[in-house]
Parts: sequence; structure tokens; C-alpha cells
Amino acid sequence: MSLAGGAGAGRRPPLRHAGSVRIYVPTTVAGLAALHSTGRLAPAPLSAHAVTPELRRSWSAADDEELEYAVLMAAAFDSLRLIAATCGEPRRVVVVAEADDADVTGSGEETAVSVRVEVPISRCGAVHVDDADAEGEIVLALGRLPDAAAGDERALADVSLVEHELMWFATQEIPDLLG
Repeated sequence: MSLAGGAGAGRRPPLRHAGSVRIYVPTTVAGLAALHSTGRLAPAPLSAHAVTPELRRSWSAADDEELEYAVLMAAAFDSLRLIAATCGEPRRVVVVAEADDADVTGSGEETAVSVRVEVPISRCGAVHVDDADAEGEIVLALGRLPDAAAGDERALADVSLVEHELMWFATQEIPDLLG
């Protein structure tokens, strides 16, 4: 499908043509509090991650569960970057939601997508958050982000935080997470 010359020229087409796509939205504890108070992931456009055609091509042997985990980890890394940028509480937060395909545009990268609309909490299915026990390791990882961005392999391993699995919570548990 070519968009050249028409409305939206230069924009990438949606990931799929009908239905919805699961998105993983990186945020912070403050962002989670905003979701709770406003009932929306906002403001649009939202930076998110999803299983994209590019990811499926580069990980062709992976099953859907492995692809979804890779997307969750990419969003968790972006949450770490948001914490660093905002000096936020050292706990990674990823909100999982469903968005209409027409509202989600791929970036050409493996998992990165843009969501052109705000997403109501009713479309959010889960929240992944670090356990409080991980905060010390997250603080250390935050200090290693500049080295990781420069390509230092040891720093990249340190900021991946693979030894700290994100915990899963239903959206109804958000008040407890914030309390």
C-alpha cells in the first residue's frame, strides 16, 4: 500500500489493517499515578512497543510468547530511560493495552511504535512493575545508562536488569501499587 502523494504522505502505514494491536507503554510511577487519576494514557502521541513485522522477521524462530517478552523488555528499558530523564522513583513501569490498528504506526525499528491517540484505562489490561527489592539495582543501572548508550557491552548487560522480572498486576490493583 502506497501513501505517496495522498493524505498522510510520509507516514508509515498502520501495523495491520483491521482489529487491534497489543501495545506496551513505558512509563514511570508518576505516569502510573497520572493514568490512575485521569483514566487515560496521555498525552498523544504515545511512544510504545509492540510485536511488529520487523520483529517477527528478525526473530523468525520465536513464538508469540517470546516475542511479547522481547517487547516487554524493550518497554522496560525505555521506562528506565524515562526514570533517568525525570529523576523518578526507581521502579520500571510498563502498561499493557490494546489499541486500534489504525492508531498504531510502526517506526521501522524492531519494536518501537507510535500511538496517535490517548488510550483509556478501559483498554489497559495489565501493569508490569518492579518489586521494591529491585530499587537498589535500578539505581545502579541508572548510573550505567550513559555508558550503555555509548555501546559499552558490560553497561548494556547491567542496564538490562534481566535478574529482576517485572511483576504483573491487573489495572484494578493500581491504587494499591501507588499506596
